[in-house]
Amino acid sequence: MSEQSFTDEEGVPDTIAIESKLPLNAIDIESQKDMESGRYHSLRSLHKWFAARPTPAVRLAVLASVYPGEIDSDELLRLMKIGPKELDSGLAEFVENKFTEEKGSGTLDDHYGYPNPNTQSPTKAEIEKLQGTLREAWGGELPTILDPTAGRGIIPFEAIRYGLPAKANELNPVPSLILKAGLEYAPKVGSLDPDIREWRDKIHETAKENIEPYFPTEEPDRQILNSALTYIIQCDSCGGEIPLVSKWWLNKDSDGGDVIVPKYEDGSVEYSYSRVNAAPEDYDPDEGPLRGESAECPHCDVVNEQESVQRKIQEGNFEFSIYGVNYETATGERGYRAGGACDEEGMKKAAERVESDFDLLTFLSEPVDVSSRISDPSNYGMDEWRDIFTPRQLVVQYELYRAFEQYKPEIRQEYKGEKSDAILTVLSLAASRTMNYNTRLNQWRDSRGYGSHIFTDNNLVLKKMSVDNNLSAPRRGYKNHSEHVIDAYETLVSYIPHSEAAELSFGDAGQLSSKFESGSVDAAIVDPPYYSSIMYAELSDVFYVIQKEYLEDVHPEIYGSNLTDKDNEAVANPYRFEEIADDEQSKDDLADQHYESKMEEIFAEVQELLSPGGVMTVMFTHREMDAWDTLTSALISAGFTITATHPIKTEMSDRIGVQGKASADSSIFLVARKEEAQSPSRTLWEEVQDDIRQAARDQAEEILDSGYNISKTDTAIAAYGPTLQKYAEEYPVVNKKGEEIRPREALSQAREAVTGVLAERFLKTDGIEQIDSLSRWYILSWLIYENDTIPYDEARQLGVAANVDIDNIKRSTKIWGKSGKDIQLKDHTDRVQDIVMLKSDSANNPSSQKYPVNPTDTRFTYNIDAVHSAIHVYDREGARAAWQWLSDRNLKSNREFEVTVTALLEVLPAESDMRETLVNLVSGETGDYLDINLSHIDMTKEGQTELSDHQ
Repeated sequence: MSEQSFTDEEGVPDTIAIESKLPLNAIDIESQKDMESGRYHSLRSLHKWFAARPTPAVRLAVLASVYPGEIDSDELLRLMKIGPKELDSGLAEFVENKFTEEKGSGTLDDHYGYPNPNTQSPTKAEIEKLQGTLREAWGGELPTILDPTAGRGIIPFEAIRYGLPAKANELNPVPSLILKAGLEYAPKVGSLDPDIREWRDKIHETAKENIEPYFPTEEPDRQILNSALTYIIQCDSCGGEIPLVSKWWLNKDSDGGDVIVPKYEDGSVEYSYSRVNAAPEDYDPDEGPLRGESAECPHCDVVNEQESVQRKIQEGNFEFSIYGVNYETATGERGYRAGGACDEEGMKKAAERVESDFDLLTFLSEPVDVSSRISDPSNYGMDEWRDIFTPRQLVVQYELYRAFEQYKPEIRQEYKGEKSDAILTVLSLAASRTMNYNTRLNQWRDSRGYGSHIFTDNNLVLKKMSVDNNLSAPRRGYKNHSEHVIDAYETLVSYIPHSEAAELSFGDAGQLSSKFESGSVDAAIVDPPYYSSIMYAELSDVFYVIQKEYLEDVHPEIYGSNLTDKDNEAVANPYRFEEIADDEQSKDDLADQHYESKMEEIFAEVQELLSPGGVMTVMFTHREMDAWDTLTSALISAGFTITATHPIKTEMSDRIGVQGKASADSSIFLVARKEEAQSPSRTLWEEVQDDIRQAARDQAEEILDSGYNISKTDTAIAAYGPTLQKYAEEYPVVNKKGEEIRPREALSQAREAVTGVLAERFLKTDGIEQIDSLSRWYILSWLIYENDTIPYDEARQLGVAANVDIDNIKRSTKIWGKSGKDIQLKDHTDRVQDIVMLKSDSANNPSSQKYPVNPTDTRFTYNIDAVHSAIHVYDREGARAAWQWLSDRNLKSNREFEVTVTALLEVLPAESDMRETLVNLVSGETGDYLDINLSHIDMTKEGQTELSDHQ
């Protein structure tokens, strides 16, 4: 932590709790619990939004950013509602011990012995005590919290929950509406029960009456809940019908499940229903015509390629086809049947309505504005947002909207002012929420027997096996979704019975000083957009267009544009710069510059709004070094210096749907203060380089020694914090030529230093530094990432640490291959030429370009080549031939070969084929020959685990 005093004014704390030691392990554990289904913040239940921080991490940022001096661990955790009430001390240790204990059959709360902190607000006495402490430290006034990029608003909500004044700004209208409901109406208007449910019921009954004719059924006692939907195209070869189905499951259960059995005859297809165990013997529900993106005709077996399939859908040369139906009987029993004539009738009726109803012709007709070629719905002919619906889905949405509009004047007449707006807002959130479950972008989930929400991945990709929901029905319908929304709103109200509303602003965070007074903020908690991971505006248009229909006249300040603002959004989206990129500046460079520029604008505005001695805590989560480089440069350029950093888990491990999986599981809290005057002197990079490396080493060793439960990957990212802090203290940093050294250089040094620490701690094999750099990189990659797939940027940085340019060696060694934005490590099967073919006079020699390693060579450029060759020979020719091969090359006395083998045995997953063959190689007669010392290796290991398990 910096020794600098950031204010000479009285009544402002010189240091705050977040600049001191914190009980991170206990808070991490609670954050992980928070991310389990059903335990998260009620603001998340109001409506879909992207990237939510767990409440414990948010509470830590809010409370510790204003609490003066250091705070006792027990006092902080008690204030955060972590730990049993009856325990007077040792709360952190209690939570950590519970985490290691085996969980019984009860709930998480039963196991830990205290309720979910999300459901617990501070008592009136606790708030009064906290406010007394804060007033004394902050000159008699309560410190004001600002979140300039608030999203759904968990940060400012937790601030007002603890009785602190809060300001919140958001550019995007979709989360802005969540802010309006949760941070303005909940504290000011309060409960809307029972009135809102009565209005909801009226809307539902009116809409239901108009929707039901589009869901006819042959059985009068059955109501359609949802249907499995696909596309039928005509075969390029025979003209027969091809349903674009990859598997015929409707629902899987413990007794097997429900399936559709297709019948192909005379170029057409018909569907019949069956339980899987009663289906024909030659039937396989996992075999449908769709093969990836191509489709094999079930009539003539000709494969219709991806381009043809996509073109047919794009040009409208298809028919919607209901192949399965999920229904409910009058007694509430749920079942499945095949799609048939009555379903075709309902779909046809809706299509005719769409074509003939003048009002429907312009409903949701805004253009789709998505830049990514991968995620663009227009690739499949969806040029307007109305096109993401089937005709029946569009009619259903329209009827819900019409019913809402019918009752809107009555609601406004009955309730004056904000209560009517609150009711209309919460009901609109419910309607918008239904869109998340009823479009052509929703996947049918056979594991559950109904459809998914749109954003199982954060993209807008058409699903060829989709879902058509009856929103007038129970379970997944409008009434069910509205219950979730209303319950969430009422829960929020119960959390803040005496709180003041937050001061809200909707617009560009780069212009905050035009909305709030200079010096009016004491602590800014910033959770910035995820760099290039999520394109918020592009994705959220799907909700914006329906919300605008409902609320344009209620909230004109939110819904004043045709679509969401993508120009002022702080994201790095290369696709938006394709048309202006050139040889001098790539689209990636331009996207980086845009993000850095926007973040610098935001930080500069925060700088303007902060009071003397004010603090900014930035919560950032990203693996890519470019993201950290860009963010840190923006922060320093805006006039801040970093005073403390903390790693903390804020993300669910192995999340899906983040582009390139670029976000890490842990965040770094960067604590920054206003730097009143930047030093005119410059620091020479060569003089500070060793200190930066040492700061990273110290952080990694501290984490390892503490038993902090964090992955090896995130240990490297955790070291970014103190590295950037040291860099900021010495800024500006230049090399001997006077050229600026950007944060990236410091982070690269940190990565190299931490890699060294991890190798020292977790590789028991001596001599790793003696083998060639390529083999060392390969081993370290397996050590740190524990699988064969690694984000490209991290693999490249690890190469720098191992002194190898992975791009330069890719073609010649085939040691790795590209896999999207990741790299994939290759094993012997991908690299070594077939020795049997090489020895055979009748066989063609394998390609040396495709397989660069020749196992008949007597010397190898890289140690990994020798090991891969040995594994290959053992696999192809057996132990005796492998013994002879090893003996011919005198590998018994080759120290580098031994080091590479033993290191690989340490780092490879237990289930990998490569490790299994290596174990065989060092056993039996080949093992007797090699005589490798294996005493330091657990030959029965079950694979690598998190760091805390290695302590």
